Amino acid sequence: MGAMLSLAVAGAAAAEPFRSFVDLCVSTNADGRAAEVAVKGAGWTDMAEELPPEITEMFRDPALYLNLDPANPGAMLSDDPIELLVTGWGRGEEIMDFKGIVMDICGVMSPQADALMMGKRLTEHLGVPSSTSDGETMWLYSRQGDRFVSEVDLADAEDDAVRQAAQTRSLFVAYVFDEDGMAGLFVGAVRPEAKAPDR
Repeated sequence: MGAMLSLAVAGAAAAEPFRSFVDLCVSTNADGRAAEVAVKGAGWTDMAEELPPEITEMFRDPALYLNLDPANPGAMLSDDPIELLVTGWGRGEEIMDFKGIVMDICGVMSPQADALMMGKRLTEHLGVPSSTSDGETMWLYSRQGDRFVSEVDLADAEDDAVRQAAQTRSLFVAYVFDEDGMAGLFVGAVRPEAKAPDR
Protein backbone atom coordinates (compact mmCIF):
# COMPACT_ATOMS: atom_id res chain seq x y z
CA MET A 1 0.00 0.00 0.00
CA GLY A 2 3.04 2.26 0.24
CA ALA A 3 2.69 3.71 -3.28
CA MET A 4 -0.91 4.63 -2.58
CA LEU A 5 0.06 6.63 0.47
CA SER A 6 1.76 9.17 -1.77
CA LEU A 7 -1.76 10.19 -2.75
CA ALA A 8 -2.46 11.48 0.75
CA VAL A 9 -2.55 15.26 1.02
CA ALA A 10 -1.04 16.83 4.12
CA GLY A 11 -3.62 18.63 6.21
CA ALA A 12 -6.60 17.06 4.43
CA ALA A 13 -9.90 17.13 6.28
CA ALA A 14 -10.78 14.19 8.51
CA ALA A 15 -12.01 11.39 6.26
CA GLU A 16 -15.46 9.88 6.52
CA PRO A 17 -15.04 6.62 4.60
CA PHE A 18 -17.41 4.82 6.96
CA ARG A 19 -20.45 6.00 4.99
CA SER A 20 -18.88 4.74 1.77
CA PHE A 21 -18.20 1.37 3.38
CA VAL A 22 -21.82 1.02 4.47
CA ASP A 23 -23.18 2.13 1.10
CA LEU A 24 -20.77 0.16 -1.11
CA CYS A 25 -20.04 -2.96 0.94
CA VAL A 26 -22.55 -3.57 3.74
CA SER A 27 -25.64 -2.54 1.78
CA THR A 28 -24.56 -4.63 -1.22
CA ASN A 29 -23.75 -7.68 0.96
CA ALA A 30 -20.12 -7.50 -0.23
CA ASP A 31 -21.17 -7.78 -3.87
CA GLY A 32 -18.09 -6.49 -5.67
CA ARG A 33 -19.86 -6.08 -9.00
CA ALA A 34 -22.56 -3.88 -7.46
CA ALA A 35 -19.93 -1.80 -5.64
CA GLU A 36 -17.93 -1.34 -8.84
CA VAL A 37 -21.01 -0.21 -10.78
CA ALA A 38 -21.72 2.34 -8.05
CA VAL A 39 -18.21 3.85 -7.97
CA LYS A 40 -17.89 3.91 -11.75
CA GLY A 41 -21.14 5.84 -11.86
CA ALA A 42 -19.75 8.25 -9.27
CA GLY A 43 -16.63 8.86 -11.35
CA TRP A 44 -14.08 6.94 -9.27
CA THR A 45 -10.83 6.02 -11.02
CA ASP A 46 -9.91 2.43 -11.84
CA MET A 47 -6.55 1.79 -10.16
CA ALA A 48 -6.25 -1.95 -10.83
CA GLU A 49 -2.68 -1.54 -12.04
CA GLU A 50 -1.73 -0.27 -8.57
CA LEU A 51 -3.00 -3.36 -6.73
CA PRO A 52 -0.31 -4.59 -4.32
CA PRO A 53 0.88 -8.23 -4.46
CA GLU A 54 -0.75 -9.09 -1.12
CA ILE A 55 -4.15 -8.43 -2.72
CA THR A 56 -3.55 -10.01 -6.14
CA GLU A 57 -2.00 -13.15 -4.65
CA MET A 58 -4.82 -13.72 -2.17
CA PHE A 59 -7.96 -12.75 -4.07
CA ARG A 60 -9.31 -13.54 -7.50
CA ASP A 61 -10.72 -10.87 -9.82
CA PRO A 62 -9.43 -8.09 -7.54
CA ALA A 63 -10.45 -4.49 -8.23
CA LEU A 64 -9.23 -1.17 -6.86
CA TYR A 65 -10.90 2.21 -7.29
CA LEU A 66 -9.90 5.68 -6.08
CA ASN A 67 -12.51 8.37 -5.42
CA LEU A 68 -10.56 11.02 -7.35
CA ASP A 69 -8.43 11.31 -10.45
CA PRO A 70 -4.71 11.28 -9.50
CA ALA A 71 -3.88 12.90 -12.84
CA ASN A 72 -5.97 15.94 -11.95
CA PRO A 73 -3.92 18.37 -9.79
CA GLY A 74 -7.09 20.15 -8.70
CA ALA A 75 -8.56 16.95 -7.32
CA MET A 76 -5.37 16.18 -5.43
CA LEU A 77 -5.48 19.58 -3.73
CA SER A 78 -9.10 19.19 -2.64
CA ASP A 79 -10.00 18.80 1.03
CA ASP A 80 -12.29 15.89 0.14
CA PRO A 81 -11.23 12.66 1.86
CA ILE A 82 -9.25 10.15 -0.18
CA GLU A 83 -10.99 6.77 -0.33
CA LEU A 84 -10.09 3.44 -1.92
CA LEU A 85 -12.51 0.63 -2.72
CA VAL A 86 -11.12 -2.92 -2.88
CA THR A 87 -13.14 -5.94 -4.02
CA GLY A 88 -12.35 -9.54 -4.88
CA TRP A 89 -13.16 -13.11 -3.93
CA GLY A 90 -11.39 -16.27 -2.89
CA ARG A 91 -11.99 -19.89 -2.06
CA GLY A 92 -11.84 -20.70 1.62
CA GLU A 93 -8.75 -22.90 1.41
CA GLU A 94 -6.87 -20.14 -0.41
CA ILE A 95 -7.55 -17.27 1.97
CA MET A 96 -8.22 -18.77 5.39
CA ASP A 97 -7.43 -22.50 5.36
CA PHE A 98 -11.13 -23.25 5.35
CA LYS A 99 -12.49 -25.68 2.76
CA GLY A 100 -15.97 -25.74 1.30
CA ILE A 101 -16.72 -22.02 1.23
CA VAL A 102 -16.22 -19.01 -1.01
CA MET A 103 -15.77 -15.51 0.39
CA ASP A 104 -16.59 -12.32 -1.49
CA ILE A 105 -14.61 -9.36 -0.13
CA CYS A 106 -15.44 -5.64 -0.20
CA GLY A 107 -13.60 -2.91 1.68
CA VAL A 108 -13.07 0.84 1.88
CA MET A 109 -9.80 2.36 3.09
CA SER A 110 -8.43 5.85 3.59
CA PRO A 111 -5.05 7.23 4.68
CA GLN A 112 -6.99 9.71 6.84
CA ALA A 113 -9.32 7.20 8.53
CA ASP A 114 -9.24 6.34 12.23
CA ALA A 115 -9.38 2.56 12.69
CA LEU A 116 -10.65 2.70 16.26
CA MET A 117 -13.43 5.13 15.41
CA MET A 118 -14.48 3.12 12.37
CA GLY A 119 -14.73 0.00 14.52
CA LYS A 120 -16.92 1.81 17.03
CA ARG A 121 -19.17 3.12 14.29
CA LEU A 122 -19.52 -0.36 12.79
CA THR A 123 -20.64 -1.78 16.15
CA GLU A 124 -23.25 0.98 16.39
CA HIS A 125 -24.42 0.50 12.82
CA LEU A 126 -24.74 -3.28 12.99
CA GLY A 127 -26.02 -3.38 16.56
CA VAL A 128 -24.04 -6.58 17.16
CA PRO A 129 -21.01 -7.14 19.41
CA SER A 130 -17.54 -7.75 18.08
CA SER A 131 -15.47 -10.82 18.92
CA THR A 132 -11.75 -11.55 18.94
CA SER A 133 -10.04 -14.46 17.21
CA ASP A 134 -6.26 -14.87 16.98
CA GLY A 135 -5.90 -11.33 18.24
CA GLU A 136 -8.07 -9.85 15.48
CA THR A 137 -11.34 -8.06 16.15
CA MET A 138 -14.23 -9.05 13.92
CA TRP A 139 -17.97 -8.82 13.63
CA LEU A 140 -19.85 -12.00 12.69
CA TYR A 141 -23.41 -11.43 11.60
CA SER A 142 -26.20 -12.63 9.37
CA ARG A 143 -28.99 -10.69 7.73
CA GLN A 144 -32.72 -11.12 8.07
CA GLY A 145 -34.14 -8.55 5.69
CA ASP A 146 -32.79 -5.19 6.84
CA ARG A 147 -31.90 -6.52 10.28
CA PHE A 148 -28.40 -7.56 11.36
CA VAL A 149 -28.25 -10.60 13.64
CA SER A 150 -25.22 -11.44 15.78
CA GLU A 151 -23.44 -14.70 14.93
CA VAL A 152 -20.79 -14.28 17.62
CA ASP A 153 -21.26 -17.93 18.67
CA LEU A 154 -19.62 -18.97 15.40
CA ALA A 155 -16.36 -17.21 16.29
CA ASP A 156 -14.93 -20.36 17.88
CA ALA A 157 -17.13 -22.90 16.11
CA GLU A 158 -15.86 -25.88 14.14
CA ASP A 159 -15.57 -25.53 10.37
CA ASP A 160 -18.58 -27.78 9.78
CA ALA A 161 -20.78 -25.56 11.94
CA VAL A 162 -19.78 -22.48 9.96
CA ARG A 163 -20.38 -24.23 6.63
CA GLN A 164 -23.78 -25.37 7.84
CA ALA A 165 -24.67 -21.87 8.97
CA ALA A 166 -23.66 -20.45 5.59
CA GLN A 167 -26.04 -22.89 3.90
CA THR A 168 -29.04 -21.71 5.89
CA ARG A 169 -28.55 -17.93 6.06
CA SER A 170 -26.55 -15.02 4.65
CA LEU A 171 -23.39 -15.00 6.78
CA PHE A 172 -20.84 -12.17 6.96
CA VAL A 173 -17.59 -11.36 8.72
CA ALA A 174 -16.34 -7.77 8.99
CA TYR A 175 -12.99 -6.58 10.26
CA VAL A 176 -10.85 -3.47 10.62
CA PHE A 177 -7.85 -2.90 8.36
CA ASP A 178 -5.02 -0.81 9.84
CA GLU A 179 -1.67 -1.14 8.12
CA ASP A 180 1.02 1.00 6.46
CA GLY A 181 -0.83 4.22 7.23
CA MET A 182 -4.10 2.99 5.75
CA ALA A 183 -7.20 2.27 7.83
CA GLY A 184 -10.62 1.04 6.85
CA LEU A 185 -13.20 -1.69 7.06
CA PHE A 186 -13.68 -4.88 5.07
CA VAL A 187 -16.57 -7.30 4.98
CA GLY A 188 -16.64 -10.81 3.58
CA ALA A 189 -19.76 -12.67 2.49
CA VAL A 190 -19.37 -16.36 3.34
CA ARG A 191 -21.05 -18.67 0.84
CA PRO A 192 -21.05 -22.46 0.52
CA GLU A 193 -18.84 -23.37 -2.43
CA ALA A 194 -21.62 -25.42 -4.03
CA LYS A 195 -23.98 -22.42 -3.92
CA ALA A 196 -21.48 -19.84 -5.08
CA PRO A 197 -22.05 -18.29 -8.51
CA ASP A 198 -19.85 -19.46 -11.37
CA ARG A 199 -16.47 -17.75 -11.23
